[in-house]
Amino acid sequence: MTSLNDRLQAGNDMRRTMAGGDVSHFALPGVDQLAPDLKRIIDEALFGTIWTRPGLDLQQRCIATISALMTQGELNLLRRHIVRALNVGITPNQVVELFLQSTFYIGVPAVESGLRLTKDIFEELGIEYEPTLEYDGNQHVDELFALGQELHRKHLGGIQDTGMDADSPEGQLERIVDEYNWGAIYSRSLLSDQERAIVSLAALTSMGVYDAQMRRRIRGALGVGLSPTEVMEIFIHLSMYGGYMNARTAMRIARSVFNELGIT
Repeated sequence: MTSLNDRLQAGNDMRRTMAGGDVSHFALPGVDQLAPDLKRIIDEALFGTIWTRPGLDLQQRCIATISALMTQGELNLLRRHIVRALNVGITPNQVVELFLQSTFYIGVPAVESGLRLTKDIFEELGIEYEPTLEYDGNQHVDELFALGQELHRKHLGGIQDTGMDADSPEGQLERIVDEYNWGAIYSRSLLSDQERAIVSLAALTSMGVYDAQMRRRIRGALGVGLSPTEVMEIFIHLSMYGGYMNARTAMRIARSVFNELGIT
């Protein structure tokens, strides 16, 4: 049986893997001084028990963590996890792409704040960054819309019929989302379909979205290649970032989806 000291050691090993030699990654300012018992619990439960689980690799866990922290606007902790993502092999361009992917979930102001922070980190670390330019501003709007609908179907298994007229305010919003979220952003090359699904599931979980949208996103994640184990592991991973209740509710929805699909 694993002892608590074994878990603590595993947590310290995980911190060391992600820290890249920066000893500040072992400190939790405020927690260290005010609640040392909590620091030990975090080291054991989060880094020694959850981060070391086999269901996701380290890069996938970093993507889920960054997405959750972006959603919550937790810039102090986000700074540390951006550095950790770079240390485990996520490229600077992929880090930036996580913010692009989050735009329609968390909004432009949050993304702008995250990119400003990321720019500061790159400068502090001496990272030479060349932006990835893929958006074709010369295409016709109908081409962008058609591409967006194609990727919408691919990632969610179809386009939901809302019953709204295309000229209604709701229909006009859906057109904008299909053009720019699905057409302009989901078509980019720097993240895989599975990684984009992790971003969306992490954002919805952190926001506490429990309706049909979560069900569709879980189905979509399975459709683009995430396994049921990986989907559940995303929610377990988020339990100490977005809260246990949000994670547990998302797991119940996932279990229901699995049952509908005949997945045991």
